[in-house]
Amino acid sequence: MAASKTFTRAWTLLLILGLALGLFAALTSIFAGLGVYNTRNVVFWGLPMAGYLFFGLTAAGLTLLSSLPTVFGAKHLYPVAKRAALLAFATLLAGLMCKGLDLGPISTLTNLIWIAFSPNLTSPIWWMTILYAFYFAFVAFKFLTMHQGKWHRVEGVFAAIGALLLSFFSYLSLSVVFGTVQARLGFFGFTLGLYFLVTAFASGLAALLLSSVINDWLKGSKNEQEIRARSDLSLYLGISLGATLVVFLLRIIRAFAAQTEQMAGFMHMMGSLSFNVELIAGILVPLGILAFAALRKNAAAQFAAAVLVLIGMFAGRFEQLLSGNVQPMGVQAEGAPEFIHYVPSIYEWGIILLVLSIVLTIYTLAERYLDLGAAPEEA
Repeated sequence: MAASKTFTRAWTLLLILGLALGLFAALTSIFAGLGVYNTRNVVFWGLPMAGYLFFGLTAAGLTLLSSLPTVFGAKHLYPVAKRAALLAFATLLAGLMCKGLDLGPISTLTNLIWIAFSPNLTSPIWWMTILYAFYFAFVAFKFLTMHQGKWHRVEGVFAAIGALLLSFFSYLSLSVVFGTVQARLGFFGFTLGLYFLVTAFASGLAALLLSSVINDWLKGSKNEQEIRARSDLSLYLGISLGATLVVFLLRIIRAFAAQTEQMAGFMHMMGSLSFNVELIAGILVPLGILAFAALRKNAAAQFAAAVLVLIGMFAGRFEQLLSGNVQPMGVQAEGAPEFIHYVPSIYEWGIILLVLSIVLTIYTLAERYLDLGAAPEEA
């Protein structure tokens, strides 16, 4: 009991520290502007944007997982569905905060209000903004119906289907925003949409698997239904990593086959730390772990695989952004080096610390007070 109280106090202090340092970084960027970031006119998207992609796409994967029991009748996932819904809400909130803080000063943030009142139906970014707003509302509504035990009542099914559809269309609009940038071949094309799809599912599976394992360790409880569900999640994660590896290799083949100077940024990033962390730590090593049936049922192996996947997927978001904008093009290339060296500032890291602390705080409180392991009686 004493050890449990010590851990709780230490964890609470860490969360408070993370929130305080992150809030300082966020307020500095809001009032001082983008000058505190190391992004420039060439590298226009930096670490906060990578955080937006990571958390936003992880939320999409979690939304799918939380909807599988209600929408598709996957009853074996009932023990983890409510936890997935809560994590989808927390990670989507984190992603939207990253995107907002990526815009910088408060004057830019307040201009977002006018987006809803000045629609541009031909703009993918307008559609992405509107869809994500509705998506966030439906994710919150979906968790509320689950918490109230209305899994299969009209409002529960409506929330589940709505959240699932909006997660798909939000992901689709995000893919269109990046995939139609013809001037940046590192982004352009169908492979980016496939990459977003498979990595969203992998990230969501890893986040849900990790939270379930840690919950069992901390509570010292052994829920047999949840343990079986984790075994299934481990199998799904292995399959999704296999699909991720295929798409990852397609991106490499496309870069070599294109034989164009506009893919030089991606070729340059292939030698970067983030590229290799994604490939080795995020895909190959956890795929090797989950290839063995015995390890897929082992909690320590599940924990290791999930942590590696999440680290690798975050590195992948960072690499994917830089592959499209580290190379100066057009008039920007005049007098500039072949590639721009970008290292995130301490304030950019502070944004990631803030949103991660918010996700962990929401999850910690929800795990304690909202019974995230609850499931319908027919489960």
